[in-house]
This record gives sequence, C-alpha cells and structure tokens, in this order.
Amino acid sequence: MVPHLASVAVERISVVGRTVHVLARTCGSGAACPECGTVSRRVHSRYRRQLADTASGGQEVRVDLLVRRFLCGSGGCARKTFAEQVPGLTARYGRRTCQLRGVLEAVALALGGRAGARLTGRRPAR
Repeated sequence: MVPHLASVAVERISVVGRTVHVLARTCGSGAACPECGTVSRRVHSRYRRQLADTASGGQEVRVDLLVRRFLCGSGGCARKTFAEQVPGLTARYGRRTCQLRGVLEAVALALGGRAGARLTGRRPAR
C-alpha cells in the first residue's frame, strides 16, 4: 500500500483528528558516507525527522522517522559524522517525502503559483 515505506520498520500508525501519524525507524545495518563513500556501522547518535507525506484517503499523513547519525571511519575524510538517508523516502534537509515533493512539483508545473497553492492547500513560498 505504501511502497516508499518498505525500507523502514513501521512501528505504529495512529490517527489524530484528520492526520495519520506513522512512527517508523530505519533498519539498515550501516550507511555510506556521502563525502568519501566509506560504509560505516558506527552509530554516533539518533534523532527524529518529521516528514509530510502524500495524503491517504483524504487525510494528511505525517511520518515520524527515527534516523541515525554515523561516524565516518575514513581517516582522510573531512566529514566526521553524517546522517543516513532512505532512498525514495528522504532527501538531505527535506521535510517532505520524495513522493510528496514529486506531486507538488507536478502541480506547480501544471497550474503555477497561486492556483497550485489553492489546490494543494499550501501557502506559496515568498
């Protein structure tokens, strides 16, 4: 039903008002450093990301994703720590899933600024 969540472990789904909250965590054994490509399994810390996702059944969907920061094991790498990304779900510094971003881009291209904002119920960026 939600293929973009297949690579994470969904722990709980709850409905609060008109919002569906999905609590999930990453489940890979390690991640590659975006700077040097070295795969690391040494976890530095964890933090929670809140992502807006495409609507389901007319209800807003929020994904609360627990991700890990890893220590880069390469001595010559300038990056000491990095956060893991979930392909097809997250992007660096993103607050929307890749799927929602694609939908919003398609609406923006088809309708333009104000009409697209009215259709999606989002305020236009200033």
